[in-house]
Amino acid sequence: MTNYKLTCAVPGRCEFDIASPASAYRDRTGHLSLWGISKFEQDTATICGNHGFMKSSRDMASKNNIRFFLISEKRIMSPTCHSKLSWSGVKQVHVRFNVSCITPGSVGNKRVFSDTESGDWYMKSENRLVAVNWENRRSVKFPKSYYEIISKLVEKEEEILITRRQDALIPPDRAFKTTIKTRYSDLDFNDHPNTAQYYQFCCDAASKASRSGYYRHYTSDIVNYPVMETEATFLGGCGPEEQLEIHTWQDECDITKLYFAIYLKEARIFQACFVLDSKISQDKVLSSL
Repeated sequence: MTNYKLTCAVPGRCEFDIASPASAYRDRTGHLSLWGISKFEQDTATICGNHGFMKSSRDMASKNNIRFFLISEKRIMSPTCHSKLSWSGVKQVHVRFNVSCITPGSVGNKRVFSDTESGDWYMKSENRLVAVNWENRRSVKFPKSYYEIISKLVEKEEEILITRRQDALIPPDRAFKTTIKTRYSDLDFNDHPNTAQYYQFCCDAASKASRSGYYRHYTSDIVNYPVMETEATFLGGCGPEEQLEIHTWQDECDITKLYFAIYLKEARIFQACFVLDSKISQDKVLSSL
């Protein structure tokens, strides 16, 4: 994580140029995968944290036993995110983080990834983190001093991507179903599957559904169609060697919208909506090897 050039580092805002995502973040088509994008965002968040972007839950843990948990996330991609950003010719990406909103028990961060030369954006995303008591796993309010500090960092003029709470996504009877078993390597430091793994679970289920002929229009492997937008809600966690049931279905009116719900036994622990391009990508990715 040393190959980056810091251009701004103040509380509430962090900007830097970083090497474009490595080949390990690409899918089997050679393009940047959805779970690779999630991991790349986590890499950049670490850089922000190391440069004082925002006090983390670690700063409150010793006194208040509070940790942050991701509750929702939205991501919008431009066409060049799938094409240009996946090519080995793009050497660096400009990244900008800012604090987008805060409530007494949650905080939002917005990220913009753009071309270092033209300034054109590849991807915009926002997540919301909720404060949770680590012992009883219940949501709590921030300490007053923390809330006051972060409130001053919110960029009120900045466009907010998450404008409302995502509606509950309940699978219809006709939903396509598949199962996976979680691995120890799926977990992160919170003993839950890493955020990127949930996206990978959904993408694998979508590929299986499309290859079986379940979706309308998407009859070949769906990985060939660029994902243009994602909206996800994280409702619960699970451990290793857990059997998860993944449901996916298509919007009745809009073929580009695919829905996902992941269940641990009877509990829905994750849900998402992906918006796909209706056309197969014609971009050919050159090997960087």
